[in-house]
Amino acid sequence: MSENAESTTTNRNAGILIPVFSIRKDSDLGIGDVAGLRSLINWAAETGVEFLQLLPINETGTDNSPYNAISSVALEPLTLDCSPNGLPELTQEVYEDVLGKYDIRHLRIGPVKYEQVRILKLDLLWRAFSVFESEHFQRGTSQDDAFHLFCDLEAKWLGDYCLYRLLMDMEEGQQSWPEWNSNYDSIAKARDFVDKLLDVEPVKTERQLVYYAYIQWIAFTQWRGVSAYAKDNGVRLMGDIPFGVSLNSADVFANPEIFDLNWYGGAPPETLFKDDEFVQKWGQNWGIPLYRWDVLKERDYDWWRQRVGKTVDIFSMFRVDHALGFYRIYSFPWNPVRNSEFLPLSEDEAAERCDGKRPCFKPRSDDNHDDAMANKEQGKVYLKMLQEAAGEAEVIAEDLGMVPDYVRPSLAYLNIAGMKVPQWEHSDGGVTPGSDYPHVSFAAYATHDHAPLKAQWNEQRQLLANAEFESHEWWEAHGVLKSLSQFAGIEFDAAHVPEYSDEIRESLLRALFESSSRDVAVMISDLLGFEERINVPGIMDGVNWAWRLDMTVDELRKNPHWAYLNRRMKKMLQESGRAS
Repeated sequence: MSENAESTTTNRNAGILIPVFSIRKDSDLGIGDVAGLRSLINWAAETGVEFLQLLPINETGTDNSPYNAISSVALEPLTLDCSPNGLPELTQEVYEDVLGKYDIRHLRIGPVKYEQVRILKLDLLWRAFSVFESEHFQRGTSQDDAFHLFCDLEAKWLGDYCLYRLLMDMEEGQQSWPEWNSNYDSIAKARDFVDKLLDVEPVKTERQLVYYAYIQWIAFTQWRGVSAYAKDNGVRLMGDIPFGVSLNSADVFANPEIFDLNWYGGAPPETLFKDDEFVQKWGQNWGIPLYRWDVLKERDYDWWRQRVGKTVDIFSMFRVDHALGFYRIYSFPWNPVRNSEFLPLSEDEAAERCDGKRPCFKPRSDDNHDDAMANKEQGKVYLKMLQEAAGEAEVIAEDLGMVPDYVRPSLAYLNIAGMKVPQWEHSDGGVTPGSDYPHVSFAAYATHDHAPLKAQWNEQRQLLANAEFESHEWWEAHGVLKSLSQFAGIEFDAAHVPEYSDEIRESLLRALFESSSRDVAVMISDLLGFEERINVPGIMDGVNWAWRLDMTVDELRKNPHWAYLNRRMKKMLQESGRAS
């Protein structure tokens, strides 16, 4: 295969990016779930949308971030349909009795209220489990057989996950295992501790372990069901695999030998983060432990193959977040909990506290040709392994940030689609036309970390109007608006930039749909002209990962205003050859 090899297929697809939690139904419990996703699949099929791009659906920690999960496999319980339709053991009477104890109307208004929603859904799951335990568990029923089959098939990860969740309960929800009781703060000690606990308190201990296995059985059953429903309706579900995993996860706790716990992955210094002094000076320290690729290679990358395999169990395509990490990753010799300690230090002072180690690219920088080529070959090996594990599923690489010159040719060689963000793509002194995008690419104006188009446009327009003429801020705003305008064929006059309008929105959408990229996706907020953000990186005030649609999916389908936008999008998709 040549460095420029591309797919010979001519299919061109369009998708909508929407987190599961953002979906709204009249009957939901304050957060989007698989029931709402089923309704959205119907909408997608009607409007010609070929795929729905979701954020990671793995179980999250206390910050509710899909990119900081406590397991690379276990699914988030809050995504589940906890009505009697989703939980067979839950009667309508019990369901209504439980809901009567909560302010459901309040939960269904506005953003996700995670603390209350989690209490409610876990209450319902526990009640359903209690019925399953009394009527099916170890009783030879079909439900019991199905549950035990699931446990047998998922044994490689499920047992350690349930153990980790049990110990989290004992630590009152604390997921940071390095801070746990010294009697079980390592996997070896934890297994011994729980074995003894099973001797001392067998009923209580086994019940807790089985409960967490039950939740995952329900979760995989529901998600496999909605995956099949999407396929039957001609809609694909697109997943997301973050490059790293949280230090505070069942994976790292149970498999410490495959992680380097002395280094933490992140991104190099970035001056664009004007409100984050640490990022400007040191970079982003995500706190993800580095992989011990030598150990993984000896095991034929079993942990990664499992992770990808469970993803494609549900999704027919997926994005690899921060795919650059497979080539090299910027790394810190300190845990991010110590960031404030290092903020005022010089590089030399920081190195003194880290045994001479300094933040750098690992396993090597790209400072010379030999090292760059070594990184390139390394990345190819790991990404080929991912492709093998993915089977027929389509792999997309999020290759944004400081991208080495060799990455895009490498992805093209592997026939993996990289990202094209139109306002960032330039050639020959101007914005790159969408017609020049390679077929094997994934085009989008924004990811979950970016402001929607309307917010981007109006913010840059305001900056252009208020900044000193030809100052850095003026040129920055000028560049974004000019690039968007040129890409979409919008007449651009820096002195008279119009406010964002339906006409501008449609021009931008049409230009994206008409690009040569095999796959294009727009955030649901860009389709509907909203400004609210899904996530603002570096902000920890509780607003992230909580945004929800103003309307229900039924209203999105039937309300005359939204129905008109749906028809307009379908027409654009048909005219660009992307309608499913």
